[in-house]
Amino acid sequence: MYRLYHRRDFTYILWTFILGSICHFLYEFSDYNPFLALIVPVNESVWEHLKLVFFPVLFLTIAEYSLRRPNPSMLFASRFVGVIFAMAAITVLFYLYTFIAGRSILLLDILIYFTGICLCYIASSNLFPRFRRADPMKIFFCWFLSALLFFFFSCCPPEIGLFLPPQ
Repeated sequence: MYRLYHRRDFTYILWTFILGSICHFLYEFSDYNPFLALIVPVNESVWEHLKLVFFPVLFLTIAEYSLRRPNPSMLFASRFVGVIFAMAAITVLFYLYTFIAGRSILLLDILIYFTGICLCYIASSNLFPRFRRADPMKIFFCWFLSALLFFFFSCCPPEIGLFLPPQ
């Protein structure tokens, strides 16, 4: 029988939502700690809010691997594809509805964030078996490069829409 997601993914969905929600306010609560600025949003730009998916999923994937010990290549590869899918969906849905509505609506922002998290774990669960022969070094490189891009563009954001806070 086909399942959309695994039962244990519901726990990870909730934990990702909780951790991301905490991270949303952590920079300000930490008195603007520069180390935390690398992994939590420092402004209201879409790019910075994608950290609310990327880093909680990464940390929870590390925790899941530590607890369950599944095949690491399959787990980290499927989660990486899932998190990229989620970030793309969040970006597209946010810009689509703000284009239509003409403004940002907090409730819709939260629903899009939660939808992105769900899509991450649904995609990851369904792609997990396809990564049996995934190269661990390539997977590590993808996660590492993505984290570096978050670090770099948080410190030096370009002057384009995705990286700018809404007006």
